[in-house]
Amino acid sequence: MSRRAVIVVLAAVALAAIAVVAQARLTAPIVTNSDLAVTELYTEVAARGQLLAGPYSRFGWNHPGPMYFYVLAPLYAAGGHQATSLFATAVAINLAALLTLLWVMAREDRGPYLLFASAACLVIAWRVPRLLASPWTAHVPVFVALAFIIVCGAVVSGRHRLLPLLILLGSFIAQTHVSYVPLVGVLSTAAIIAVLAQRREHATPVIAASAGVGLLLWLPTLIDAISNAGGNIAALWRFFVVNGGASHSLADSFANWGYGLAGILRGDLALPWGGHFVLQPSWWVGSLAVGQVALLALVSWRACLQRRRFEAGLAGCASLASVVGLWALTRVRGDFLDHELLWLVALGALNLGILASALVDRAWPTALRGRVAVVSCAMALMGVAERGVSHLQEFTSSERRRSDTARIPATYQVLREVFDRNAIVRPHFQLDADAWSDSAGIFLRLLQDGRAFSVDSTNAPMFATMFRSVGAEDALVNISSREGTHLEIAARPGNVIVRDRHPLFVDVVLVPRR
Repeated sequence: MSRRAVIVVLAAVALAAIAVVAQARLTAPIVTNSDLAVTELYTEVAARGQLLAGPYSRFGWNHPGPMYFYVLAPLYAAGGHQATSLFATAVAINLAALLTLLWVMAREDRGPYLLFASAACLVIAWRVPRLLASPWTAHVPVFVALAFIIVCGAVVSGRHRLLPLLILLGSFIAQTHVSYVPLVGVLSTAAIIAVLAQRREHATPVIAASAGVGLLLWLPTLIDAISNAGGNIAALWRFFVVNGGASHSLADSFANWGYGLAGILRGDLALPWGGHFVLQPSWWVGSLAVGQVALLALVSWRACLQRRRFEAGLAGCASLASVVGLWALTRVRGDFLDHELLWLVALGALNLGILASALVDRAWPTALRGRVAVVSCAMALMGVAERGVSHLQEFTSSERRRSDTARIPATYQVLREVFDRNAIVRPHFQLDADAWSDSAGIFLRLLQDGRAFSVDSTNAPMFATMFRSVGAEDALVNISSREGTHLEIAARPGNVIVRDRHPLFVDVVLVPRR
């Protein structure tokens, strides 16, 4: 990268950081609940340098690493610990991924491949509402995964100096959501093998630098494993390997795989939030998915024969990523959830862009290649940036209009008064299975106020790894979503009912002092 390019990148990063901080400090605050509150809570812990695990999973373990939260933490802290910065940083991450994608593509091909890759990204941004501004961990890796696949194609084709960047992108998406681990593992292995096979004189320093980058990025995960008898990595190993195996038939996985890869053309495409969905079977989606894989393999083979290494590497990596996606779906536990197919939707759009590029490549006038590079990059950047701003405005304004989250700060205010009045310094929280959504917002405010607390590990494992009991608690706080729960414990000595209105019931039981 030239000195001018480095200056431009640094200037863009600085402007993005200023924009995120200004957005957080100058706009009305947002009260988060549910998964977004958990994301904000984890970010708050990361801002204190105390987070070792990744996002929480419904299966009781955490995703591989906390890298995403450490990316969020600096701007979250600089923005006054306001949730708005999470949404703005999500836009910045997606734009950074797009810039990386366009930069690599422009270096390798300034013709139809750059044009159609840019168009694919723009279509995804337009077709999936609010995606660019969503800080949820199932949404954030999507654009970064596209950049990862394209960088992998460049590394395989001979750009071995991009291997550290590949490790950076792959670590981010693999740590943020475990569903990307097969993709990252297979494509990174292919890239490393390609670098070793090329026998370049500078390959050894590049591999050493890549290993250093990987070690640094995975350090919190390694510390967790060493200090906690295997920690979360051991839990993932037991879940996916020791007790693993195919959880869905190939036919079932194939139907969902095709539904995902054809998603960009479906009329029912929307931003998924982890809900169950009814698959709408159609003959064309499976055919389109198989056609994508087969034609990409053919494009890669023909490009190899023509010694067009980047086109061969790009099409080959996209085809391999698609096949890995099918295998990964066979390992999904429980029902397929809609967000588990989102990255396949983006991959399908990229696949179609690569195939369209190969179709028109030979007829593409050489004189247009430089102009196409400038126009397509500018259009993609402006279009996605416009969508990002629009998604940010829509998402944050809709979150501010919510009335159901007002009970979180109100409940915490009453709790704080009870704690102060009774000199409670370390309460212990016990939750029922459905009370975690609002509880995350309450725990966030406790942490931000510098108050020590612990959480029951049986009922709230998503918090217990960070807030374990130390045996010095001086009050028991019961949080439930079941009406009548507070009546069961109201007769206990020292009980204080903090809130008794549906859907949140909170009681405090004072622990007698010794």
